[in-house]
Amino acid sequence: MNTKTFLMPIPALALAFLGGCTLDQNDDVDQFRQAVPSADAVAVDGPDTTAGERGAASGTRGMLTETPAGSTPAYWYTFTRDVRDGVNAVTAVILVTVSFVVHTEPSSVNEDEAVWGPYEGDALDPVAWQLTVTRIGDHHYRYVVAGRRKADKTGRFVSVLTGDGYDRQSESHGDGSFTIDLDASKRLDPSRHADDSGSVTIEHDLPRDIGQRVDALPRFITATVDPNSGETLAITSTANSDHTGSLAVTAFVDIDDVKDGVNEDVAIESRWRQTGAGRSDITIAGGSLPTTTPVVEATECWGEDFGRVYYDDSIDFAPTEGDPALCAY
Repeated sequence: MNTKTFLMPIPALALAFLGGCTLDQNDDVDQFRQAVPSADAVAVDGPDTTAGERGAASGTRGMLTETPAGSTPAYWYTFTRDVRDGVNAVTAVILVTVSFVVHTEPSSVNEDEAVWGPYEGDALDPVAWQLTVTRIGDHHYRYVVAGRRKADKTGRFVSVLTGDGYDRQSESHGDGSFTIDLDASKRLDPSRHADDSGSVTIEHDLPRDIGQRVDALPRFITATVDPNSGETLAITSTANSDHTGSLAVTAFVDIDDVKDGVNEDVAIESRWRQTGAGRSDITIAGGSLPTTTPVVEATECWGEDFGRVYYDDSIDFAPTEGDPALCAY
């Protein structure tokens, strides 16, 4: 599946907000800021990020170290990593921008709402942008990034990202969700988003001190991708306090090298130790599989260098490789 067709970032929103003045962290709008998660906090984890030091920016996280010469890359983990990185790229581009915006002076603020913009920013950007954070309950907020084409001065703003979260006084601080509407992005800027469609939704369950420590654990993230193409994808990431973790992928996608338009049901369950060494169990069903083989199962294990140490599948699609005794699990 080519995730690039529905995981393209929204236009460089940061350029639209660079004129703001930084406010003190203790001013009256802090309660609105605290509801919006950072890109690092909600990035989907993997063994390459939970085992070692976390990167300073989401754009640098999720990349495997190079497999040593002579080692076979762990194919199914790499497949999962590539899909995960596509999700993280979208959330990083938008939330890095939003994090900057909420630390600048709002255009208006009252007891229940803070608004930033509208800002027109770069002359070459056809969209004017606006960010609104609204109190919807006790320490509970809704935040919206919306755009309007500059040529349509009287038109309404269209939401491209909608989310909810809690300030630090709430026991639920760190929990929440947000959805990116790629169809709305395409309507606002068709040339930039010609191949985009559907939506990406992130649900996050984070430690309460995530605002002070972006590497705080445990972290639970679920990403759901619906490109409006008949394909669907869901990723659930668990990063435990002991730096072990798991990553589950369920997808309804066409996995054939030469696409035939028929989707298969794919499930990947990956687990890893603190060292990064781990195991994936894969199940593929339906789609283009022959009726005589309705289900294919496979197991792949990798070492601390992310090179394959064992592989086997139920139909001998590829030769059995390595030693099962080397599997982390």
